[in-house]
Amino acid sequence: MTTAARRPADAAYRSIRPLHHLRPVHRLAAAAALLLSGAAATHAAPVWVSMDEAAFQVLQAQRIAHTEVERHALPASTERLSRPGHEALVILQAEEDDLARLSLAAHQALHRCGGFMVHESRQEARQAVAAADRHLRQGRMATQATVPDYRLNDQSKVNPLLPQLKESEILATISKLQSYTNRYYRHNVGARASNELADSWRALAPGRTDVTVSQFNHPNFVQKSVILEIRGTVAPEEIIVIGGHLDSITPQAVLRPGGRAPGADDDASGIATLQEVMRVLLQSGYKPERTIQFIGYAGEEAGLLGSKDIAKAYAAQGRNVMGALQLDMTDYKGSSSDITLITDYTNAPQDDFVAALAAGYLPELKVVRDVCGYACSDHASWTANGYAASFPFEAAFGEDNPRIHTTKDTLSQIGNSAAHALKFARLALAYAVELGSDHGPAAP
Repeated sequence: MTTAARRPADAAYRSIRPLHHLRPVHRLAAAAALLLSGAAATHAAPVWVSMDEAAFQVLQAQRIAHTEVERHALPASTERLSRPGHEALVILQAEEDDLARLSLAAHQALHRCGGFMVHESRQEARQAVAAADRHLRQGRMATQATVPDYRLNDQSKVNPLLPQLKESEILATISKLQSYTNRYYRHNVGARASNELADSWRALAPGRTDVTVSQFNHPNFVQKSVILEIRGTVAPEEIIVIGGHLDSITPQAVLRPGGRAPGADDDASGIATLQEVMRVLLQSGYKPERTIQFIGYAGEEAGLLGSKDIAKAYAAQGRNVMGALQLDMTDYKGSSSDITLITDYTNAPQDDFVAALAAGYLPELKVVRDVCGYACSDHASWTANGYAASFPFEAAFGEDNPRIHTTKDTLSQIGNSAAHALKFARLALAYAVELGSDHGPAAP
């Protein structure tokens, strides 16, 4: 590096010094993101954003220009806000092109994806913050009219299917997805990844008239979300959602369409995990009583854009989503535990149900609980719209994959194995079949 080149890099490095607890490699990644954002900026119109105090501190440390700051205190004295920076939500306006930098830096500082939601207006941002406040004050109870029966009733259906899940299938899907140059939501290559995922999902269900594959168009970017639906035989109007995000991000991919963002763990692993559940259900001939939807969300890394559009549309249409499960990073075993259930901005009864599924069907696994902060993945979009959502994660926060959002987020860095992701596939299959059966409302 020449002296002339070193000076702006040094300036960028100094600008992230408030994040002094980061490892040097992470500081350099954040500095790279800072430099790249300047090169990539197109001066788009400001957008409204909501985030928690921790993400706001990252935004300030990165010197991201912003206006119209509003702070909204959240309920105190609760385990759901047990970490510094979770005590308040902040609403502001920022340039859309700066949000990629925020997403990258927030991961390095907070060990989570993004931690913010993008909104169409100040009013929508305020509505999201008010929904989060109500959600926390009401004990994370969802607002849907009917709460499903969370007792385990379908062992005879679940147990024969579990051995059909294959690590090799998950591994092959991760390998395919990481082979794209990137899956960034604003690039054509990200759009192509969506189109080809839809084609591969269609190929899993030849001749099934109860199965449809569609793509959800988002008005402001080229990548589409992908939805495979298995229509319910008894209560098709009641929907179970299992989702993960399709897009990937690195500083290089933000800068140019040819920039590398393999995203093997974040979140090819989640897409591959839910696809393997889908494959087994379809090839076994399983027909649920409730409708099951598998969704690959677009634009998660830029503020939960895809899931926000879908959950908002479903709520406006009055669609009855009985539960949503988020699979975002499933293949890096960074903790002594196997599955970490996120407990903030999720639904307490459904979280307990997911824990019961693990205890009943996967008793060899160790399940723990942790918090991740506001809008750390797509489950938050369902929660914000009044639906029950849960988020089982690959490790305790701070022990998750340190290579995500870098060009080293590849299978080779996790041992070319999908053994950890297979645990999540088993859990998600049990979730799909147990909730996919219409046992009526919860027992009194």
